[in-house]
Amino acid sequence: MLELADILRDSVLQTLEDRVSVAFSGGVDSSLIAKVAKEKAEVELFTAGTENSEDVEYAEKVARELELPLFKCIMSEEEIIETYKNCYKACPADFLKVELLVPIYRIAKEASERKHKVMLFGSGSEELFVGYERYYKYPKEELDSYLKKEYKELQKREIHWISRICRLFDIEARFPFYNNKLAEHVFNIPIEIRMEDYELKKGVLREAASFLGVPQIAIKRKKRALQYGSGIHKILLKEKNLPGMALD
Repeated sequence: MLELADILRDSVLQTLEDRVSVAFSGGVDSSLIAKVAKEKAEVELFTAGTENSEDVEYAEKVARELELPLFKCIMSEEEIIETYKNCYKACPADFLKVELLVPIYRIAKEASERKHKVMLFGSGSEELFVGYERYYKYPKEELDSYLKKEYKELQKREIHWISRICRLFDIEARFPFYNNKLAEHVFNIPIEIRMEDYELKKGVLREAASFLGVPQIAIKRKKRALQYGSGIHKILLKEKNLPGMALD
């Protein structure tokens, strides 16, 4: 586990500049990135969501423990809908894909206004560490090959979409979990071990995060999809004619 912690640390350090922003939810992925980045860079955290949303509340608690500045982007219903439409123009796709980009658009805009040029994201963690519920329903003997395929395809999907949104604000998106050395190491850990913590999921990552000094409140936080934790999904579902809905 110590070796994994060292590789994770190096993966984050490779993505740093003197000053970076972090897309932050208070979960284990973004908290690990922020904790390591703080060692070598000036770090500012950014989160977006509705008033009193789970992500914003958790982000505040963990940011305090990390002793890092957090910039909260509280979004109204009108702003969420308008931002969704802007995201669809940049990345026309089905509803479930586009809604993921809404908080990212908002924090990228905020980070740009604070003169940031680089933002770090946790994409790749779910595929490496078996973070999605649907993976546990997949035939176990085929799961490792499927995860490798999903991980490789991130460049054409999630990483591509996030990067495109960030470029609208002249920000370069970087992805510490999308790292060849890290992937090689993790995919050599037996799938049974990576799947051990079904309740919280990503038990191997959480253990490594403990070695790196990530706050326990982040390590013990149960995974929630970004659009749910931010409160954005609920608001968008009220709208019946958003672009992309028919494609879903």
